[in-house]
Amino acid sequence: MTTVQLTKFQIAERQLAVAIELFCAHDPLPAITLAGAAEEILGKLVSDGGRPSALYEEVKDRCDLYQTVFGHAGDPKVFVDLMNNPRNELKHRMSGAPVEVNLDEEAVNLIQRAIDNFQKLQPGPNPLFRQFEAAAAAWYRKFSEQVAQQLTPADGPRAARSDRV
Repeated sequence: MTTVQLTKFQIAERQLAVAIELFCAHDPLPAITLAGAAEEILGKLVSDGGRPSALYEEVKDRCDLYQTVFGHAGDPKVFVDLMNNPRNELKHRMSGAPVEVNLDEEAVNLIQRAIDNFQKLQPGPNPLFRQFEAAAAAWYRKFSEQVAQQLTPADGPRAARSDRV
């Protein structure tokens, strides 16, 4: 048995690389758990360096929006829990109930957060990140088309305008 010594950054870097490979191979479920592990490690390394992690920045943005819309502060812990719940449900027993989640969407979100943290620690171009961006863009286009189809009346766009003459 061979023993290796790895830094937390090296561990997270490998987890992120495999998460991206799995997502690009259309296997989002294990991509989510690996990206979630990488995102957490990288986020802590970013925070340890005195900078805000990608999760912290997203939560701050959501709290700011909540303040603007509702006139009082949102609870950051609530937003963290909401953002991490799908990942946690997939890797822990949690409630034990069946999980309903858009796997591709969760994979894209977690991989992107992990990439954002990675780039804060090691900026610069990365071919694997460009591959992910292309795959994520393709998924967003497909997802947007599906949403648009769901919003279009069953008889097509003209049916919605039949009252206009």
